[in-house]
Amino acid sequence: MHKIFITTLAIVSLLALGGCDSALQNRGEGAPAKSTQSMSKPMGTYQEFDDVLIPNEMELDQKASFVFETPQFKTGIVTYKGRVDAVSLANFFEKELPKDNWRLRSKMKYNRTIMVFEKPDRDCVVNIIDETFNTVVEIMVAPRQDSGSTPQEMRSAPMEENLPQ
Repeated sequence: MHKIFITTLAIVSLLALGGCDSALQNRGEGAPAKSTQSMSKPMGTYQEFDDVLIPNEMELDQKASFVFETPQFKTGIVTYKGRVDAVSLANFFEKELPKDNWRLRSKMKYNRTIMVFEKPDRDCVVNIIDETFNTVVEIMVAPRQDSGSTPQEMRSAPMEENLPQ
């Protein structure tokens, strides 16, 4: 029993010393500068949509995703999960999507964050849900109905339906 206690104490001491060493390195005391390779590491990757950057910490949830692709367009809903802060995730999309020519049209926040971005021919809705152990982001990309690529009859006012009474 005494050996287990001493072994545990030794391990905790080593971990504590390692923590102090890394804290000093983060402050720049007694440590070489960070390598340029780690500083140039991309923050995200383009996955299903070539103009929507996804943070590296997020993993695709294939069961909750659906993408439809034709030679003319790609549309769908892709869902990602990760252990990230929901506010940081919203800030990431708000900063990164405009770099790919998306324009933020509206944003709703608090219980969840919903951001609507647009391009001349498509819309992108980013829905961020802060769960207990994960943060979920749903990214929906769809062609715009008013982009000029739909037939004239599709752009007219919707017809009323006669519903049974």
